[in-house]
Amino acid sequence: MPQPRPAASNGLGVAGFVVSLVGLVTCLWIICPIGLILSFIAMFRRPRGMAIAGFIIGLLGSLWIILIVAFLAFMGIGFAAMGSLGMGLIEVTSDTMKINKGIEAHYRASSALPSTLTLLALDTDTLTDPWGEPYRYEIDPDGRRYTISTAGPDGVWDTDDDVSLDQDVLAP
Repeated sequence: MPQPRPAASNGLGVAGFVVSLVGLVTCLWIICPIGLILSFIAMFRRPRGMAIAGFIIGLLGSLWIILIVAFLAFMGIGFAAMGSLGMGLIEVTSDTMKINKGIEAHYRASSALPSTLTLLALDTDTLTDPWGEPYRYEIDPDGRRYTISTAGPDGVWDTDDDVSLDQDVLAP
């Protein structure tokens, strides 16, 4: 009686499938490209079923890596671009709050806006923006509204990074 022939197997295809599946299921996507490569090579051997499945799973896991790297790169660029302006905005906000309080105190005491910010009892750091330039202070002709502004990190006026605060004074 003839012996039954053992089913052919593709060890490399099985290995590629297992590596790809483990990488995808355990979120160790870094090993998915290894499973992808093993499965790709195994697709040229018979049987191909496990190799094709491993290739597809490895491809999905590898795409996750590409998406995560692209996202992190995008966020890195975004944070780098926001770095100087973003951190500066925190200081600008703090400074303008102190300047506003000083202007309001001056207005309550004299019923007029100060002609310059140097008349306020504030330190030089508060009157200087995070990029080393003095804040610009302008009074509207009506004498009841003022603007505090900074040219931002680039130091050039009338660009996208300028920050400006318009404020009405309180009634005396």
